[in-house]
Amino acid sequence: GDSTTRSRNKAPLTLPSLLPTALWHTMGLKTATKPTTWHAFFTVGLLFPLHIIIGVLTWPLLIIAMLCGSTWALGFTLMYLPFFLYPAESRVPGWKGAEIIWRWMDYGETCPSYFGEFEVHGTSHVDPDAQYVVASHPHGTVIFQRTYWRTPRFEALFRRDWRFLAASVLFKIPVVRELSLFFGALAADKATAERVLEEGKTLIVYPGGLDEANSIGVGSGDVRIKPRTGFVRLAVAHGTPVLVTFAFGELDAVEAVALLPHALTTWVRRKLRMSTTFFAGRWYTPVPKRVPFNMVFAPPIAVTQLAPSDPGFDAEVARVYDAYTAAVVALYDENHVRFGYSGRPLVFV
Repeated sequence: GDSTTRSRNKAPLTLPSLLPTALWHTMGLKTATKPTTWHAFFTVGLLFPLHIIIGVLTWPLLIIAMLCGSTWALGFTLMYLPFFLYPAESRVPGWKGAEIIWRWMDYGETCPSYFGEFEVHGTSHVDPDAQYVVASHPHGTVIFQRTYWRTPRFEALFRRDWRFLAASVLFKIPVVRELSLFFGALAADKATAERVLEEGKTLIVYPGGLDEANSIGVGSGDVRIKPRTGFVRLAVAHGTPVLVTFAFGELDAVEAVALLPHALTTWVRRKLRMSTTFFAGRWYTPVPKRVPFNMVFAPPIAVTQLAPSDPGFDAEVARVYDAYTAAVVALYDENHVRFGYSGRPLVFV
């Protein structure tokens, strides 16, 4: 396409006028104007981004406190270390659970209230009982689209158990580590991914990873996608269909903010596989902008199971990869105008 380069009775409490909706636009995408509920503002607007900040600050604050002679900090650290050092992120099935947390978060209600629009499209081809490798784009800086997976709609859409793959560095950050594990995340390594598929679970991946998250076309409006073949090879080896999704709104909830010079940022990302970017949303804070979210699904891509030693393995990987990238392009071309992305070219990086 031309856009492509490659049940409560009471009325809910609402935020008062002292916290107005930001008058913010980006390339035709507008923020919600209807007031959000306090619950939605706290869980989506505050708690979701702030748990990252709290997690990053935990170790430095504990170390400073211990250096200042705090016995409380020392005792807490000693009690926490066994849980922190246990490699739960590499142990399938992991720690997915703590359902009381996600019921209280109630993303099925809080996300639509906060973002104004939080819809799913094109799911008629999804078999609720089938196993998939779900390839989701774009990665974004924070990946707010993860919350879809903890909504009643997705519980009905994917009745088979699932697990995310997440960057290993996330499991080194207190608070972020625990919430990621409880959410259903595991370390993004080949051995863990294979065990997830061997156990018959659906595997959710964000192929673009750090390269895609830090390649947002700030200013230009480009929607930059980083396709990969690793998950395709896993899908072929296990004979698991590939399901491609694209979340409009992900790139606009917050903007990436570089903390280091570009060359150093690139070096750290490539050599250490770490992100040095921060994120900013409403009022130049980590609070996300109230932009509409729309996730679209492509029809599943059938896969012929072949062992990596099979002579036809590489050809099947190439076929599925081409179908996957074509699905990304089709999803974008068919939906970008109606979801406010007109004039924003899709670019493979």
